[in-house]
Amino acid sequence: MEQIDISGTYEEIGLAIGERFAGQINRFLDAYPFMQKLLAYHQTAVGQARYRQYRDINRRRYPDYVAELAGIAAGAGRPFHHLFLVNMRGEYRDYMREHALFGCSDCAVLTANHALIGHNEDGDVALADTAYLVRAKIPGQPAFTAFSYPGFLCGNAFGGNSAGICFSVDNVRPRHIEMGVGRHFVARSLLAATSLDDAIARATVPGRAGGFSYTIGSADERRVVVVETAPGNRHHIREIDGVYYHANHYLDMEETEQFVDTSSRERVKRAGELMHGKVDLDEADVLAILSDCANKSFPICRTAAGDDPLATICTAVFDLDRRYLQIIPRLASSVDPITLFF
Repeated sequence: MEQIDISGTYEEIGLAIGERFAGQINRFLDAYPFMQKLLAYHQTAVGQARYRQYRDINRRRYPDYVAELAGIAAGAGRPFHHLFLVNMRGEYRDYMREHALFGCSDCAVLTANHALIGHNEDGDVALADTAYLVRAKIPGQPAFTAFSYPGFLCGNAFGGNSAGICFSVDNVRPRHIEMGVGRHFVARSLLAATSLDDAIARATVPGRAGGFSYTIGSADERRVVVVETAPGNRHHIREIDGVYYHANHYLDMEETEQFVDTSSRERVKRAGELMHGKVDLDEADVLAILSDCANKSFPICRTAAGDDPLATICTAVFDLDRRYLQIIPRLASSVDPITLFF
C-alpha cells in the first residue's frame, strides 16, 4: 500500500495528494460507471442547481476542506466539480434513484482489559489496488493518518490522529436525503478532533445532507462510542461498555426510514451469534469475528461472491491502550500487515 507523508496548508496537502496519486485518481474516475451518470446529471438544469447549492453550503461550512479538495483536483489535473461530485456520491445516488452499495462493519470493545476498534473496509474489488495511506500535518491541527481512496477526502474510511482520536466509518442509507453538508466533509473534520466530545460534536454537526455511522475512540480518555447520524440534526450516541458490532443499517435509530440490504442484516446476526455470552474480546477475538465466513452467501469477511458484490479490502484494528493501528490486507495475501502508531 502506497503511503505519503506531507505537511503544509490545506491547499498544499491537497495538491501533494493530487500530484502523487494522479494516476490512480484519473484511472478510477474514468472507469467509475457512476461518475458518468453523475456528470450527465450535472449537465441538466436540476443538476446544476443542486450542485451550486451543495457547493455553496459546504464551502461556507468547510472552506478549508473544500480548498483541500480543490488542491487534489488541481494536482490530479481534474476539474474541481468532478472531485466534488464524487465526494457527494452518497447524497447524489438518492436523488438519481441509483442503487447504493453497502459497505464496512465495526467491532468495538471497551472493558477493563481491552479498548479496541476493529473495522472491515468493504468496497468494490476494483478499488483494492488504488487505496493509499496519508500521513499529514497541518499547522495548528493534530497530525493524522488516514486510509484513503483516489479522489476522496481523507476520513470516509478510517483514521487516527496525534490527539489520540481514532475512528472508522460504516455506510448507512437513509431514504430521505436533505440539502446540507456532505458526509465526506463531515468525516474529514473528525481527523482534526482533539477530544472525544469534540469528535462527537463534529460528527453530529447540524444541517447534514445524509448520514454515516461512526465508531470513535479516544486513547487519552479510554472511551469508545458509536454515533449514528441521519439527515438534518438526528443522531444517536451509544457509549460502548463491553462488546458491540455494527454494519450498514441503523441499529439505535431504527425509526429512521432506511434501505437495509440482506448482507448487513446477516452480518449483524452472525456477529451476534459469535459474541453471544461474551463480556470481553481481545484483538485475536475481534479479528476472528471480522474474518468470519461461516455464512457462505453473506459472510462478515466479504468476497464479492454470489449475491454480494462487495469484498473486504482490508481489516483494521485500533488498540487504544497501546495506541497502534494494524492494517491487514485481505485481497493481496503477499502483502504483510502494516502497523502504525497514532
